[in-house]
Amino acid sequence: MQNVVSVLVIMLGVFAWTTVAAKDRIPVKVGAYEYGVVYYFENGEPNGIVPILIKMLNDIQTEYDFQLAETSSRRRYHSIETGEVDLVLLESSQWEWQDFDVSFSEPIVREKDLYVALAERSDLDQLFADVTSYPMLCVLGFHYGFANYNADPEYLRQNFDVLLRYNENEVLSGVLAGEAPLGVVSAGSLARQFVADPLLRDRLAISAEPDAIYDLVSVVSNSSAIRIEKFNELIDRIHATGEIERLWQQLHIGVSG
Repeated sequence: MQNVVSVLVIMLGVFAWTTVAAKDRIPVKVGAYEYGVVYYFENGEPNGIVPILIKMLNDIQTEYDFQLAETSSRRRYHSIETGEVDLVLLESSQWEWQDFDVSFSEPIVREKDLYVALAERSDLDQLFADVTSYPMLCVLGFHYGFANYNADPEYLRQNFDVLLRYNENEVLSGVLAGEAPLGVVSAGSLARQFVADPLLRDRLAISAEPDAIYDLVSVVSNSSAIRIEKFNELIDRIHATGEIERLWQQLHIGVSG
């Protein structure tokens, strides 16, 4: 845990930069919402790979000033449609963007969602083999493979026995409290919880088959100040350093992402 924390503390100088040059750059508002190790809060402070990537994007060029702009899993579509954000960093192109005037960057990292249950259950094989036949805890506004990525709450409630919570921590807490036999959480979120509480690993069973495996990209508004080609160029330069892959693996220690 110490290594992960120290890396993030070092990298999260993102909120400390106050360079004069930044005011001459073109602002690019980067949308992020609470999700896995993509973006989360620790001791009340923003954390995760999004703030790190924002710092990297600002460090490798002088034309644009990438700025964090918080949104939510349900509000992100409105945010990008109205120009509140120019792009949403680390998002799947499968998550209902088809009706919006956006472009998708090249893949940046790959994530997966996992079914979890209490390890003490005697029916784990049956449970994981037929997940949609059981009550399941999920996050409001998130997209899941079992529902063909339809995140509409009414659709989920009418077609599946889904209990919606506001974040992945609440999903995991609900499973541990017995609110439902199953929960769905991202691999990154689960890895972070295992670091915080190593004893948790023995209390949970994880499905061999994930709910979904997907590439995370940036969703860039076609009205954004930065063109998709330029954004891809910057991401390619960061990828070439190997830092993205190294950090992503470190944030998934103990649970492959």
